[in-house]
Amino acid sequence: MKITLWILLPILFVKGLSADPRELKEIQNIPLYSMEMERKTLYQELNRLSEDDLVILNFTSSDCPPCKEEVPNLLEYSKKWNVSHPNRKLYLWIIFIGDDPASVSKLAEEFGIKKQASLYFDSLQTSMRILGFPGTPTTIVVQKKKILFKEYGYTNENWTKLISVLETRR
Repeated sequence: MKITLWILLPILFVKGLSADPRELKEIQNIPLYSMEMERKTLYQELNRLSEDDLVILNFTSSDCPPCKEEVPNLLEYSKKWNVSHPNRKLYLWIIFIGDDPASVSKLAEEFGIKKQASLYFDSLQTSMRILGFPGTPTTIVVQKKKILFKEYGYTNENWTKLISVLETRR
């Protein structure tokens, strides 16, 4: 029994180190900067929500054409969700990668984002390194810290998967 355990432990340890970020069950903590220049963390913000609430983390950038297509759709979907589901809130947090507050404000004005979404920025692209995604747009849905959905790129297929995951949580 001891020999089997000594053989299996290194295998399990190496498997844990080489896990694909899509296989992660819990999202890692990342720094977030609000438009008011406050440093926050993802965990700090998630801990303010109820256990049943869902959060769409949309990693975007001001110079990303697919992002500019996806954000209005996310805004519309989250607004419809929250009107029709008062018991379970869907939050949309848009995190601008490589942008500064001025470019974020400009794009938020262009999209007409008021209070429909929380806006954050990550000028140093720290979240990309910590969460292991290749670029924008990347969308992650979490409930508390549990990852329910994670996809890179805005395609019809990814949009359909996202909506399917959300609809099963109604």
